[in-house]
This record gives sequence, C-alpha cells and structure tokens, in this order.
Amino acid sequence: MSILHTHDLEGLQEFTTTQDQLALVERDPLKGAEEFFSKLMETPFSVIGQAFKESSLEDIKYILEDDIPTELQKDTFYASWIADIANLCETFCDILGNKSVGIQLGTKRGCRRYHVDNVPMRLLVTYAGKGTEWIHDDVADRQAFENGKPNESILKDPCAVQFISVWDVAIFRGGNKGLLHRTPNSALNGQSILLRLDHENYWEDTLTQSTTVYI
Repeated sequence: MSILHTHDLEGLQEFTTTQDQLALVERDPLKGAEEFFSKLMETPFSVIGQAFKESSLEDIKYILEDDIPTELQKDTFYASWIADIANLCETFCDILGNKSVGIQLGTKRGCRRYHVDNVPMRLLVTYAGKGTEWIHDDVADRQAFENGKPNESILKDPCAVQFISVWDVAIFRGGNKGLLHRTPNSALNGQSILLRLDHENYWEDTLTQSTTVYI
C-alpha cells in the first residue's frame, strides 16, 4: 500500500498518475474553527448538491443557505470556511477533469463497516470531530471483507487503526483495490462535520434518485 503525501492542494494532481491508494494534504484548522463548528453542530444537518468549477462559491452559498443558521452565516469565519470548500471543489474538478463535483456536507455519518468506495476517487475532509478511520492492507483480512464478515474479522490488529486528522484533505481511490475505511465510532455516536466530494456523474444519479446518503 502506498500513500501520496503532498504539502498543498496543487500536489494532488499527481495522484491521477500514480497507483497510490490514498492522497493526503496535512492542514492546520483556520482560526476560529473550533468555536464556529461547536455552534454549528448544535443542530444536526445534511445537505447535498452540485458545485461547478466556474461558480463554486456561489453554488456552495446556495446549497447551504437554508441549513446554516443565519447568525452563523454572518460570522466572519463562515466566509473563510465556504471559500475553503469552494477551493476544494475547484481542485477536485481539475483532478477528475470535470466541470462540476457532487458535494455532501453534514453531521450525519453512517458507514459502520469497513468498505471501499464504488467510485474512482472520493475526497473527504473532516472539519470537526473524529476523522475517517482507515487501515493498511497488511492488517486487513480482505477475504473476510469480501465474505461480508464484521469489522472484528476484517481488522487483524486493532492497534494499527489510522485516522485522517481534522482539516486534512484525503482522496481515497475506490474499486476493489481501494483502502478499507469507515466512520469511526465516535463520529457514529457523537458530533462531527464531514465534507465529501464525488464525480459529477455519481451525484447526478444520486440526486435523481433522491436517496439519503451517509458519509
């Protein structure tokens, strides 16, 4: 298993030319994040939509305007936060070669079992709470996974569990050889805010079907 570590978002472009299973950009939270998200998580929410590269900031404002409390939208941190989301959308559009990406953002997370994504790539950022849990191939029983066994059978060494850090940008490669990952228990049972970006075709199908998607 290999991981692409890069110091900035531009470096993520290299992910398309490698066989790496995971790309990571380590980032520090913006000033004021903890206080803002503490208030935001007081009321559970989940939004889905589509953000185009050429209008990402306006699209995100529209997607969030009915679900984010008005007083928080007036907070100076809010502008910085949605600008960050817009930048991530534009970056992922470039990586995928798409004009738009599907976006889901919220507090609802429900991927209890280790899994791989049925998409070529998926971008995740945990803005608050515990980040995505993942495991190296050498501590994963892939046969147990393929046979539908529970997490306890899939994970060979509980001490080897890894977590994506808050604010870090992670792109998981999907498919049969993708990294096994899941929602950590603390996020299943507690508060968190996760951003998920997908290929535009995936979200066109999802929005058409009006299906509730857990992240």
